[in-house]
Amino acid sequence: RFVGALLSHFYQHDDHVQKDTELQRWISEIFTYGFLGRDSSGIPSSFQTLKELIKFVTMVIFTASAQHAAVNNGQFDFGGWMPNYPTALRKPPPKEKGKTTENTILETLPDVRTTVHGMAVLKLLSKDSADHYPLGYFPEKLYDEEFPCKLIEDFQKDLRELSDLNKKRNKKLELPYTYLNPKNVDNSVAI
Repeated sequence: RFVGALLSHFYQHDDHVQKDTELQRWISEIFTYGFLGRDSSGIPSSFQTLKELIKFVTMVIFTASAQHAAVNNGQFDFGGWMPNYPTALRKPPPKEKGKTTENTILETLPDVRTTVHGMAVLKLLSKDSADHYPLGYFPEKLYDEEFPCKLIEDFQKDLRELSDLNKKRNKKLELPYTYLNPKNVDNSVAI
């Protein structure tokens, strides 16, 4: 809703999208250099409609925020126990079920040094960044017009409500799920 309302404010008609040369150059550059001009990528080479623009911008925001949080935020919790996420194997994995012994597992899994290095990398990647800004919150004021400011305020309110709902649901769980709580989702990838 937020992306659609904001972009519809600036682009009232499809021809506004089509005639925005900077916007068209932006998507053309992404298509050409980011996706090597491959039509099979599903990335448009130009925007013809406001609906296409809204879909693409929503996808970019989702990928750099919620999807990244879903993949990143729990990686140490899962991968910190090395058998879940070995960073290397010293032997090929078994090819047949039921033939593995404790000895073959220990011979296959990485040595302690490799394990510690892998865990250190996972811990570093999972750590909150020093410049963490939760989804919907911005360190600088991006707009001064009333309409965009109201949209941002409404979006932040929706995110607070989602966060409260997440907190309420987690009270009932033995192991709380916090990775996609809006408070824990960065505005963008911060590596």
